Amino acid sequence: MTTKAYWPQRVESVQMDLRENGRPDTSDSWLSDDGDEKDLVKKNKGDVQVRSTDVEKNNPDDKTGGDNVVGSTSLYDENGKIRLVPTPTPDPKDPLNLLNWRKWVAIGSMCLFGALSLSAEVAIAGLLPVFLLEYSGVDPTKVLKDPNFKSDPSNPLSIVPEGVTPFPLSQVALLSTTPLLANGIASYVLVPLSIAIGRRPVLIFTATCSWLGGFWAGSSTSLAQHIAARILHGLGSGAVEALLPLIVQDMVFLHQRNRALSAVIASQGPLIVLFGTLAPYISANSTWRWIYWSTSILGVVAWILLIAFVPETRKTRSARELAGEKIYPIPEGSDRTELDYATYGQRTVKDNIGFFIFGFEWANAGKQFIDTLKTTFFPAVIFGTVVNSAFSIVQQSIGQIISFSLLAAGIPFEWTGLAVIPSIFATVIVYFFGGPLADKLSIKMSQVLGKGKREPEYSLPNLILPFVLGIAGCFLFGVAAQNNLHFTVLLLGSFLILSGALTSLTLVNTFVIESYPQWAGPVLTNVSSLRIFVSFFFSSQVTTWIEQNGNLAVFAGGFGTMLLVASLGIPIIFFTGKRLRGWTSGGIAKE
Repeated sequence: MTTKAYWPQRVESVQMDLRENGRPDTSDSWLSDDGDEKDLVKKNKGDVQVRSTDVEKNNPDDKTGGDNVVGSTSLYDENGKIRLVPTPTPDPKDPLNLLNWRKWVAIGSMCLFGALSLSAEVAIAGLLPVFLLEYSGVDPTKVLKDPNFKSDPSNPLSIVPEGVTPFPLSQVALLSTTPLLANGIASYVLVPLSIAIGRRPVLIFTATCSWLGGFWAGSSTSLAQHIAARILHGLGSGAVEALLPLIVQDMVFLHQRNRALSAVIASQGPLIVLFGTLAPYISANSTWRWIYWSTSILGVVAWILLIAFVPETRKTRSARELAGEKIYPIPEGSDRTELDYATYGQRTVKDNIGFFIFGFEWANAGKQFIDTLKTTFFPAVIFGTVVNSAFSIVQQSIGQIISFSLLAAGIPFEWTGLAVIPSIFATVIVYFFGGPLADKLSIKMSQVLGKGKREPEYSLPNLILPFVLGIAGCFLFGVAAQNNLHFTVLLLGSFLILSGALTSLTLVNTFVIESYPQWAGPVLTNVSSLRIFVSFFFSSQVTTWIEQNGNLAVFAGGFGTMLLVASLGIPIIFFTGKRLRGWTSGGIAKE
């Protein structure tokens, strides 16, 4: 063992190696695990061991900031370059050390899976008029293709012919809302399970549920079977809510997260438009079952891509690694430590496509449940849940009611797929504003307000635009639907709402992960699942509320006001967030 008297000399020796050679001598080096974090240990002459953490303690150039509140970190190093947060390890098998093309191929495969799952959700929500007629015992094609067909904009049940007792709309609407409930429940199970057995097997399992549920729904012979199949499909789609963002944050650095997460959301647009546009046309001219069958066939393709390209990304990191502190020696001119192939070996085929390669962590999975309960009432999580819930309620309500509104505006049912066209434009807003522009604004605020120190709250001003778009969209859609205005006004209102909802989803996920990086899984579970439970209750009642009060009162008066109230949390959390984070999760002390 070394004594304290040796440290200044050994620190000077290591720093001299860095200055002269770009790195210290790596002979006889290895990594030791102290149970909390991995520190590079250097064996030198006289059996004196130098740990990188000890070099850090005595290095006056280290500007990581002493004791930090969890979530706060220095975004720039002493040379003004972007710091890699979390700190990548010397292990070539570390997900953060994947080559960029491998990261983006993996993300692209998850984008396809997520887009297919959610495009089916949106397409089916737009077919509620078809299901209402079918389960009322009426041939949908005969009614919806009748040139004299007309409906009342304030009464969705008016599409059912006179003399026919309509099937309860609230039960038919379960085809749209029960998958949401399955999504929420799934997140509470999937994220802890991904900690216990790894992300990859859980992802492949959920993808299997997705296409199996689709084939079952397409073959169903009753509403009960149809709803059960939708629940199974919703279990698969549940991975999109919490598991996909968790896998993405495992692979990318802090300054890249908005871009990566926005890609997952934005990629949904093209397929939502494709299937959302085709679904009414196919249903009016053939059968709605083909929507399930086609999305499930493509789902099998996505499933194969996930198996081939998404590796296991579960990696336990210390609080200091999550904060981006300098733990491992970094060669001059580089932004990360060199990979240690001698100690860890090369990545193998097993590392890329294997299952259970990091073993099982059932104790940590159990702790996940406790951490989820513990973080439920953290201020940042409450704020994220409120924002996501408010937008989700409006988004789900639009999905259920817009087809009825377009029918009332005189659009033939087979062309009500126009309702999804705003999605493609909304995803452009999501990707550019929720991704690169949001990253740049957050970095700029870190430079100006934090003098290079990054606080999660610096990303909150990005939420102002989504709220402005959402509130404006609620008023516009409510007025247009109530007064039977031209269908383009309805679509414009829908575009504004979708732009706000999808952009806020990306930004909120990034904010809560950054606020509590050591509890990324629990906070993602909470903000995704709780918003689903809340939106399930409200969105399942929206058709009844519109029957009773009209579109203007529900959308402009109710939902517009709800978003306005939720937006008041932005300045509150912006100015008090760091103090509240320190109170809820403590700090990171230099060891």
